[in-house]
Amino acid sequence: MPSIVKDWTARTRHQVQKRIGYRFLRTKRFGIDWLDDAARIAREGWHPSFAKLDVVFDVGANIGQTASKLVQRISPKSIYSFEPVQSTFVQLQANTKTLSSVHCLNYGLSDVNANSSIHIYQSSVYASTCDRTPVMSPENETFLRTETIKLQTLDKVRSELGVEKIDLLKIDTEGADLRTIRGARESLQSKAIGLIVFEFYRPSDLSGTNGTLFPVDETLVSHGYRLVAFYTDHVHPDRSTGIYNALYMPEPE
Repeated sequence: MPSIVKDWTARTRHQVQKRIGYRFLRTKRFGIDWLDDAARIAREGWHPSFAKLDVVFDVGANIGQTASKLVQRISPKSIYSFEPVQSTFVQLQANTKTLSSVHCLNYGLSDVNANSSIHIYQSSVYASTCDRTPVMSPENETFLRTETIKLQTLDKVRSELGVEKIDLLKIDTEGADLRTIRGARESLQSKAIGLIVFEFYRPSDLSGTNGTLFPVDETLVSHGYRLVAFYTDHVHPDRSTGIYNALYMPEPE
């Protein structure tokens, strides 16, 4: 492209951004927005069984931020939003009551079908069944209380709900993402789950697997899934800890 055209394009883009507040991004680049990438993968038919994002499991739904984003941007037929903390669940219901595709469920998804303890912090997004993660523990000054919640495995829930396949599985369980993945063993093995996005804090940690990437990667790869892209939400300025997401998809058979 001639330099004069490039300069004109850059100036025009800047003026539009300045006037209407929108920023233009190169849509062919992966690793910027996981939902954009997931929609593109489905649209372009990377896997024949998951060409549409019709059914979504939103695990760790909090107050409905992801559910609202999903409705606005890709309009799935069904979004199952799982939130185990009762006070947060009430807010989730209130925030999604006008969204007919959202189904709110007051329990979490893990590797057991049982009651468990969850540690709750000042910000509702920080609630975890893990005793410790690279970013939080009950000794943290923002810790509030511990409650008892209900947990179920994804395999059991999918069967009970009569969901044949999950096109998109989003997991944000504050360090317990590996447990959620382990509770989906049968669904992963049968490729009943399409795209998977989960949060992590570090690639690995000497203190354990909570909130780390490598154990989840190993589990997903063993079931025939592969990495697509990473997404950085936050990087700590003086510690080797951040908030990241990773997007995986099944290998076409």
